[in-house]
Amino acid sequence: METIFAERLVKVYGNGFYALKGITLTVNSGTVFSLLGRNGAGKTTFLRIMTTQLLPTSGTGKVLGYDVVEEADEVRKRIAVVPQESKPMYLLTVKEHVKYYLMMRGFSMLEASEKTRKVLDDLGLKEYADTLCMKLSGGLKRKVLVAMAVATEADVIFLDEPTTGLDPIARRLVWDVINRAAMSGRTIFLTTHNMDEVEAVADEFALINDGELVAQGYVDEVQRMLPYKMRAEVQVTASSPEELSEFGEVITIGRRLIIYPRDEEDSRRLYDYCAAKGLKLSVSPVGVEDVFIRKVIAHGVYEER
Repeated sequence: METIFAERLVKVYGNGFYALKGITLTVNSGTVFSLLGRNGAGKTTFLRIMTTQLLPTSGTGKVLGYDVVEEADEVRKRIAVVPQESKPMYLLTVKEHVKYYLMMRGFSMLEASEKTRKVLDDLGLKEYADTLCMKLSGGLKRKVLVAMAVATEADVIFLDEPTTGLDPIARRLVWDVINRAAMSGRTIFLTTHNMDEVEAVADEFALINDGELVAQGYVDEVQRMLPYKMRAEVQVTASSPEELSEFGEVITIGRRLIIYPRDEEDSRRLYDYCAAKGLKLSVSPVGVEDVFIRKVIAHGVYEER
């Protein structure tokens, strides 16, 4: 069943800037879907349109079958959102923040209290339950907002960069809660520029760059999206692209040289070359990052911002 549907979605801002250039996208129910892209790629614009916070210039957007423009009120009843720029109210405690939010959405005081207790425990926020939000770190404030959205049990949860500012342990707690929410049948749509996050939580992802989708697929089928099975990496100061190009496709990213051997023979030759030169070589299977590297950087559509 389609939970989120967009067809030829376009957003042009007043200065003539095209933030979205005809995005067509479908997200099925009960899945975790990640919209992946660098800062400024169009991720937040797409999310804001689908959550009725921003009007599209043209195209169609639907959530649970409801049009995000014509039936915005129906969409809002059924979703929960954590915007990228949102912050908790400083003079409320963590517990109060989640509890009052649930009561505003129609839960009884007893239900809100129970759901608050559970989500704070799940997200490692129990020890901060009675702490004023103004005293929390940036990462903990972010976790409070995620707790609010997850506790609602909304049919669709939109999370814009949900783990920004979190340490590795806190990030994994959030990932675990996201996965459990999806297992209960809810649909999670999250934006991120973190490749590891996509591989950790998403069932499916789409890569957006400069307002256009450049790749889409299931995370566990990434290798089928690429012509290579393995990637190798050396420091750019240790060798040059010209020296390594005989072993496969070479892409330079900052101080890194990424090499994609064409076959096992090229991999063996590359290993022997690096061993003879005393170069440190790391090898790994291709993943989501490699989709980004080859679809965006290698094809010349990547610009630093």
